[in-house]
Amino acid sequence: MIEKALIPVAGLGTRLRPVTAVLPKAMFPLVDPRGRLRTVVHLILAEAAASGIRQAAVIVSPGQQEVIERYLDAARALAAQDAGEVGLPEEIEYIVQPEPEGFGEAVLRGREFAGSAEAFMLLLGDHVHVEDAGCPPCAGQVADAFGRRGGAAMVGMQTVGAEELSLVGAAGGEPIGQRLYRCTDFVEKPDLATARRRLTTPGLPADTFLAHCGIYIFTPEIFDCLAELAAAGPGEGQEVQLADAQSMLLGRHRAEYYLLRIAGRALDTGTPEGYAAAQAALVAARRRS
Repeated sequence: MIEKALIPVAGLGTRLRPVTAVLPKAMFPLVDPRGRLRTVVHLILAEAAASGIRQAAVIVSPGQQEVIERYLDAARALAAQDAGEVGLPEEIEYIVQPEPEGFGEAVLRGREFAGSAEAFMLLLGDHVHVEDAGCPPCAGQVADAFGRRGGAAMVGMQTVGAEELSLVGAAGGEPIGQRLYRCTDFVEKPDLATARRRLTTPGLPADTFLAHCGIYIFTPEIFDCLAELAAAGPGEGQEVQLADAQSMLLGRHRAEYYLLRIAGRALDTGTPEGYAAAQAALVAARRRS
């Protein structure tokens, strides 16, 4: 069972300025499917807890921790009074990323927390998920798939069309089970020609591709890959990126790098359009329930 999760929220939220000048994007409010006002990070942590996560580390930038911690303390107190409230992981700690040196560098800061013995879950700090009716939480689906299959990685995916490729990390897969694939290739933000050449997945419609949905399970070897990239130096003006570490890990473990197409949908709250679309999707989920 996966019991630890890293949740990096230290990004500056430049696409959501000027609001992020005073409020971290992880603290943006959303009305959840039960009609309750919750923040983005609250929804992520609640999904993690519902998926078996007992310990979570939230990776923050300087100045973010106080407001997030105060909010989550209040959320935990509320959950203790309401039997219908989804709880939070038993333990939540905070790791500070002093400078914005890339998503990969933020993840690398969680190495000590994750430990060297067990696989861990990584959840993007601006993605919330809505599972299909009757299905477990999306993060739990990925955790269950890893529990059955093991391997070096199990990455949650969803399908996207050609118009979304420039926004996502996309992968090609070899089908090996229901919604389960062995990863054959991975490209960050590919163009359509590259995707058609390298990322076609049997069984999907033409110009439909598998894309990351903000849920990852890795063995601790991903930290070795990130540390190697950091030691080599990403180059002037560049940052350590998780995508480069993923490509390295895939190169080392092609037979054990898996993809799971989730029964549900990821909602990216990191842009004004995505934030608005996420709220609309949560409202629609409430109407269906």
